[in-house]
Amino acid sequence: MKIRTLRYFIKEGFINSYRNKLMSLASVLIVVTSLIIFGVFVLISLNAQHNIGIWKEQPQLQAFCYQELDDIQVRRVEEIIKADERILSYEKVTREQALERMRERLGKDAAILDGYGADIFPVSFIIRLKDVSYSSEVVKDLEKVTGIEKVSYSQDTVELITRMSHWFSLGCSVMIIVFLVASVFIIANTIKLTVFARRREISIMKYIGATDWFIRWPFVVEGVIISITGAILAFIISACGYKAVVDKFTQDAFFAQTNLLSMLSIESVWSRLAVYYAVIAVVVGAAGSFVSMRRYLKV
Repeated sequence: MKIRTLRYFIKEGFINSYRNKLMSLASVLIVVTSLIIFGVFVLISLNAQHNIGIWKEQPQLQAFCYQELDDIQVRRVEEIIKADERILSYEKVTREQALERMRERLGKDAAILDGYGADIFPVSFIIRLKDVSYSSEVVKDLEKVTGIEKVSYSQDTVELITRMSHWFSLGCSVMIIVFLVASVFIIANTIKLTVFARRREISIMKYIGATDWFIRWPFVVEGVIISITGAILAFIISACGYKAVVDKFTQDAFFAQTNLLSMLSIESVWSRLAVYYAVIAVVVGAAGSFVSMRRYLKV
């Protein structure tokens, strides 16, 4: 393709967009709305995967001994845990360590523990497994060990959140498809107005030998311009909104102290979001143009 021809296509694309300002604006707004919804889905999905990965790296199990066990009985429990080949590693939490950790969790309210000794806490073992799939059977075996009162199984929560994330992603995907299809048809209608206004010109170009692609390209460029404009606006709104949410989240004292949840920084997600927006914008814009041109090229 010659540079002069390419320049003509781009020029005509911009002219056509300007001629139908209201429809072009409506198309841009539809694209912006669709991409923002898509962006929300992507950001939630990325953060969900990020947090699930963190939770899976944390200890899967915590076995609590009976409070009245003496050192010899605790040592026997430890030997059983140490001998289990399904266990990758473990950490013994003494009564003193448990007291100190509770003080740290309570923070300003730690004064309520004044007057109590470490003997109110049981010895426990934080356990990491070689494979998460061993979790259920290891829990059952540990609960049968003499001296272990209960086993905390945090993996249940991880599995629940993983399933919820899956269904949420599926639901959002359906919504995004609906909005993107709507965007294609809105852009197609915008292009149709331009094509209808130039139908005689298109017929003349066909009769003098212009190829379908030579006629089609300016309208494809118009659709892409509309979609790219919407993508740029959607990206700016999404990025600013996400950064505001992250800033607010990091200032929340509860999440800062508990590390229960964390959010990816805008720097780690903006490039991926920009690529998604750009690809979808080009595809939607081109698809809308192709849909609108089929009828008028049959001369």
